[in-house]
Amino acid sequence: MSEQSTSEEIKAHVSDANIWKRLLFMILFTILYSAAEIVLCVVVLYQFLAVLITGSKNDKVLSFGAQLSTYVYQIVRFLTFNTDDQPYPVADWPSDKALAEKAEAAATAKAAAKPAARKPAAKKAPARKAPAKKAAPKTESADSAPKAE
Repeated sequence: MSEQSTSEEIKAHVSDANIWKRLLFMILFTILYSAAEIVLCVVVLYQFLAVLITGSKNDKVLSFGAQLSTYVYQIVRFLTFNTDDQPYPVADWPSDKALAEKAEAAATAKAAAKPAARKPAAKKAPARKAPAKKAAPKTESADSAPKAE
């Protein structure tokens, strides 16, 4: 590759309007991500207090937490160039089922991809221990003999 063609490619990339447009969206989504972190902290604290006081989870907050976590996931995927799909406000607000359904689908696919279970290998007979040597019977020595009075 010559230096001239490399510099022309760089100029073409730098002058591409789509890359600069993406930068603007990335700045917007970075700001929204920071706001979502604050809201997430409030949701976590509220849910904890609800469980502490009532002993049960608040279903509406649980659903919103699932939606918010999916939204944060979508933002991170966009910011890291793993997807070109732009999250809310460009797209619809995520449902509370999106991540759960993806996780279930991934788990099902992973389980289906596992090879059939192997049969357990035949158990080997335990190794026989060498018989222990019998200790010679103790004989009473002069020191341990009972003393006569």
